[in-house]
Amino acid sequence: GLIGVPLTSGFVSKWYLVSGAIGSGHLELAVVILVGSLLALIYIWKVIESAYFKSADEDAPNVKEAPWSLLVPTWVLIGASLYFGINAKLTSRIAIEAAQALLGGGA
Repeated sequence: GLIGVPLTSGFVSKWYLVSGAIGSGHLELAVVILVGSLLALIYIWKVIESAYFKSADEDAPNVKEAPWSLLVPTWVLIGASLYFGINAKLTSRIAIEAAQALLGGGA
């Protein structure tokens, strides 16, 4: 979601940011947003590479599975990110109402 992978809530937010920047004629801002996503991909990739693709040192301690008290909230948040990435109607409506209220169009 941080880098804007489709079907995550991060993609929806990046889509709206880039669409708004292009729609208002600020192409340079859209480029900055996309470059920011590319930079996020680069530094997140280092974590993914270390966690999943590099073998552990021989003297590294044995790692156990995380307890359920950490796994359940993690999976709930992953599910929420995917749900809001697929169905963004609720969050979009709330964001539009907040923007209208902040910009003086609200009641």
